[in-house]
Amino acid sequence: MRSLKRINPVHFILPAHALRRYVSTYYFFDFTSDSGELEDLLHPEWASVHYTVSGSSRGSIVGEPPLPTPDVNMTGPTGKAARIFFEELKLIGIGLLPLGWYRLVGCPAERWANKVGELEDAPEFALFQNIWTELKSLNDPQQIAALFDRMLLEKITVADPLEMEIENIHEALANPDISSVADLADVAGIGQQRLERLSRRVFGFPPKRLLRRQRFLRTLGSVMMDPELKWSAALDDQYFDQAHFNRDFQEFMGMSPGQYLAMPRPISIAATLARAEHVGHPLQALQGPGLSDDH
Repeated sequence: MRSLKRINPVHFILPAHALRRYVSTYYFFDFTSDSGELEDLLHPEWASVHYTVSGSSRGSIVGEPPLPTPDVNMTGPTGKAARIFFEELKLIGIGLLPLGWYRLVGCPAERWANKVGELEDAPEFALFQNIWTELKSLNDPQQIAALFDRMLLEKITVADPLEMEIENIHEALANPDISSVADLADVAGIGQQRLERLSRRVFGFPPKRLLRRQRFLRTLGSVMMDPELKWSAALDDQYFDQAHFNRDFQEFMGMSPGQYLAMPRPISIAATLARAEHVGHPLQALQGPGLSDDH
């Protein structure tokens, strides 16, 4: 691929308006270390496609040994943080919302939860492998975003009757007042058994796990945006106390809150701040089913 035009360490471009129900952002990372290998911990999120322009990385879900990351890959929805190690990494990404997974990938999201797969090895990722073939001749982020818009819009030509149910679930998940599976099903307007099936098929995890992830990420996002904020002051209303949150932190991130804050986190800090500025949401998983006209 041609050398990517020089950009800031993290740069976001919003997809075409008609795609914002399906795709959260297009993003461009450009990191180089002058002091050896860097480490970061990437919080749980929805699925993403990654095209490595130069450099390489190793990574894994917390608790598993790090392995070389495929240069061109799909990372499914994650229910735990992912460790990443790199010295140089120039990468282009497409963030998929749950509805985007359903329409652009199509296979059960649960199959790829907490997993990374090479695009060329899985038939369900054929669209994104085809995008990679055309992407190789481009180096300008705006031109790349236009290519993404064109090829993704070509895939979504007619409405699907399941879209409304998926968006209702997603919108309810993004509501901080929803604290139980029963409330989630009620607000989404579907039965709990159907909610369970659709959650696994489209979102990658059971609804109870998704609600736990949301309350955790709301707290994490608050502190990432304001490092001076104490965890106790940032706690989501659904936590009983600090100890309750600490247990969730250990489960989702594989370490304590203090250990996490002591890490350099070059990608996650830069990405969170840039995303909040350009998209209006610090974390992908906190974004609802579509952005407003203001973004």
